[in-house]
Amino acid sequence: MSSLPLPPENAYGHTKKLRFILEALDRQRARTKRQLRVLDFGCGNGAAVTQYLAASDIDLHGVDIHPASRDYARSHFGSERVHFHSAVPTDLTFDAIVYADVLEHLDDPAEVLRAHVRQLTPDGVIVGAIPNGWGPFEIEHKLERVFGVQRLVAALGRLRRRWCGGGAVAPDAGALPYNHESGHLTFFTRANLVRTLAAAGLTLRRFGHGSLFCGPWSTPFVSGRLAGINVSAADRMPYWIVSVWYFEARRARSEIW
Repeated sequence: MSSLPLPPENAYGHTKKLRFILEALDRQRARTKRQLRVLDFGCGNGAAVTQYLAASDIDLHGVDIHPASRDYARSHFGSERVHFHSAVPTDLTFDAIVYADVLEHLDDPAEVLRAHVRQLTPDGVIVGAIPNGWGPFEIEHKLERVFGVQRLVAALGRLRRRWCGGGAVAPDAGALPYNHESGHLTFFTRANLVRTLAAAGLTLRRFGHGSLFCGPWSTPFVSGRLAGINVSAADRMPYWIVSVWYFEARRARSEIW
């Protein structure tokens, strides 16, 4: 697990996502019985995921195309065992590749996965998180583009927290460099995820539910205890209802579970 304490849960199931990724890395560490080399593709500024992946037995490489985010990550989280690049180093192979909320930003995720699998060790693992392309999260964003009431909803959320108490509020994303111009280009169904992985020679081995509700309208109201209820409820719901999915995949011919 992470050497850092995990943050409080939020509407997006961020802490639950971190646990899913870290547990996958722990299993990989136990299987291989060696230090791991890990690629965190689309790492952004490193604050959300990358810093929690760092460990004394992990050679960690974060990749992001956004210069300001990459510079922030390098200056705040870089070390002898944590490196940041503008592109995947072609001379390295990886025991694990992490895609935390990245594949939906790609026009052709299968093509990127195919390229990366060529640098995955034979017993390597892919682990990631994606939004349900037709779930509450994406629906809220589509409705927000039509009605544009996010500022009002955010104000009502602040009033709810003031009156009822809502626990910790997520840090302002604007305080960190972020690639706001990179929107969602691919909208996954579970079947589409399976096909995308198969096109890269991968098989889905684990599939998890993240949060039930999140997005520009629900997030201001889902904090504190409600955030925990939100992620717990997602585990009891059909996969097609929840907002976020987690997945773990391996090569199609791999016998490792």
